[in-house]
Amino acid sequence: MAIKMTEFSQASRLKNESEFLNSLKDIPHIVSYYGNVITRDKKSNKMWYNTILEYYPGQCLIYALSVLIGLKHLHEKKIIHCNIKPKNILLVAENTGERHGFVAKISGLGKAMEKGSSEYGDGWGHVRGTTRFMSPELIGDKILDFGADVWAFCCTVHEMLTRERVWPEHGEMCWQELITLIGESDLVPYVPDTFSEEEKNFLSKCFKKDPARRWTVDSLMNHPFRWNNKYFEE
Repeated sequence: MAIKMTEFSQASRLKNESEFLNSLKDIPHIVSYYGNVITRDKKSNKMWYNTILEYYPGQCLIYALSVLIGLKHLHEKKIIHCNIKPKNILLVAENTGERHGFVAKISGLGKAMEKGSSEYGDGWGHVRGTTRFMSPELIGDKILDFGADVWAFCCTVHEMLTRERVWPEHGEMCWQELITLIGESDLVPYVPDTFSEEEKNFLSKCFKKDPARRWTVDSLMNHPFRWNNKYFEE
């Protein structure tokens, strides 16, 4: 097991994650949730909120298809993850019948939100997630949708393929510089010329500034890159 803990007075994100994970039980591509417990530190007298999860020693994105499947389940349940990144993808050993391998599971739902709440205004002007994985609409004053997860997923695949952080062509940037670059410029992450045509095409379908033009998870699962690239083995 793994235990996430925070002071009870600051536990809103953990409570949010716990609620979402509790509603996503038995989905193989989402990390399992075992419950929560409130404890008290005898020395400091502080109250702590503890979330109990599955534990996996690896945090490495190998099977991006597993992530897409996990996102598909989330989106079908009208949940926007809002913080897809390599750190929130857990690599899990799997042994089913003759198959021995790994499956990637999505975790880190502390910043997730329901699509319905964003449509009623709760998603307006909310900066959520890790800056370099944020989509333009996450930063701008626009309503959130599933496209924000697609952008972040594409940033994750970009890092997997290049072995370096997304937006490297701009050097080291502070938080505000990244916010300005992503939210106010017309630029998208640079796709190296060394990438195959299928890789370039795949990334181009995700890196659309206009979320309405961005491909959905279902469309990406049927992209040729998904079948021909070694990172997308089933």
